[in-house]
Amino acid sequence: MRTHGTIDADLLVGLVKRAHALAELRSETLDHRELARRLDVSIATSYRLAGWLAEAGVVTDADGALALTALGQVIADTVAEFETDVRTALGPTAATPELLVELVRRSPMLDALRGGRLDRRELEARLNVSRATGHRHTRSLGEMSLIERTGGTFALTALGEAVADAVSTFETNGRTALVLAPALEAIRETTTDFDVGIFADTTVTSAERGDAYGPMTRFVSLLEETETLRGFDTFSIAPTYAGEFQQRILDGMETEIIDPPAVTENVMNSYPEKCVQVCASEHFTLWIHDDLPYGLAIFDDRVGIGVRDTDARTLRAFVDTDSAAAREWAEAVYESYRNEAVRLESFTKRGLREAMAAM
Repeated sequence: MRTHGTIDADLLVGLVKRAHALAELRSETLDHRELARRLDVSIATSYRLAGWLAEAGVVTDADGALALTALGQVIADTVAEFETDVRTALGPTAATPELLVELVRRSPMLDALRGGRLDRRELEARLNVSRATGHRHTRSLGEMSLIERTGGTFALTALGEAVADAVSTFETNGRTALVLAPALEAIRETTTDFDVGIFADTTVTSAERGDAYGPMTRFVSLLEETETLRGFDTFSIAPTYAGEFQQRILDGMETEIIDPPAVTENVMNSYPEKCVQVCASEHFTLWIHDDLPYGLAIFDDRVGIGVRDTDARTLRAFVDTDSAAAREWAEAVYESYRNEAVRLESFTKRGLREAMAAM
C-alpha cells in the first residue's frame, strides 16, 4: 500500500494487545460487567479497555452497551485471521497474545528480510536503528527460530517467511481498514461481506500534512489519463475541477455519472454554458440518486473511493487500485445504485425537476 500520510504503527500494536476484547465483541453487544467477566478483569479495567477502543473508533459505548463499529468488525476479523495464520505456522500453544504483539513490533525487521539476506550494518541502516537495538531484535527473532545468521548475514527461515507473510497481511489489511474507516459503515451497508483485502494494493492519498488538495489532485490525474469514467458522487471528490471534468467529456471521454439532485443543480447554476454543451454531447449520461454513500470512480485501469470526513464532509483521502477484485466489487456497487437512480433526460432545471418527481 503506497500511502501519502501515515497510520501510527503503535495503533496496530494497541489493537493486537486488545484482541481478546475484540474477540468477545465480534458476535454480540456486551455491557461492561459482562465484558469484565468474560475477560476475567475488573470493571475498572473493562472501562479502560472500552475507552481506548472507543477512542480508536472500533467500539461504540451507548449507555454502557458496547458494540463494534463497522471499522471494529473489520479490525476484529483481521486480528482473528492474523492469529489463525500465526497459529498455523507456529502451533496453537506458541501463538500467545504476547507473541502476536511482539511480531507486530518486529515487523519492520521481518519486512526488511523478506527482500533477501542482509548483514548487520545493512539491516541497521535499513531500519535506522542503533547497533544495540538491531542486536536485541535479531536475537529476539532468532530465539523464535524466525531468522538465522550465516556467514555474517541474516535471513528468514522457512518458518520466518510464513510468519513474515502473516504479519505483512495483517498490517496491510489493518492499515487499509483504518484509512477507509470514514466510509466503511456505508461500504458495509452496500457490501455486507466487504473484504478490505481487495484494496490492499492501493495508492492512498490523504489530506494530512497540510496537503488538503492532495486527494483531489490524485483524482484529477487519473481523470486525465482515462478514456472512460463511471461512478457516483464524483463532485464530492473534486468539486473545484468541474470545469475540467466537463471539458474532458466534450473531448470525448465516455462518462456515466450518478449524482445527488442538489449537486446537479449546483453544477447547472455554476456552469450554465458548459452544461448546455455537455447535455448535447453523446458521450455523457447522468443519473440522479438522493442517497449516495461515498464517492466512487471507475477509470479505464483503476477504481477509487473518495473517503469523506463524516463531520466536516470534506475529502479526507482518495484510495485507488488496479485490483481486479476491487474493480469487480466497484462495478457491482455502481450497477446497484444505477438501478435505483433516475436518468436525467434533459440537463436543464426543468429536466431535473421532472427527474426528481419520478424518483
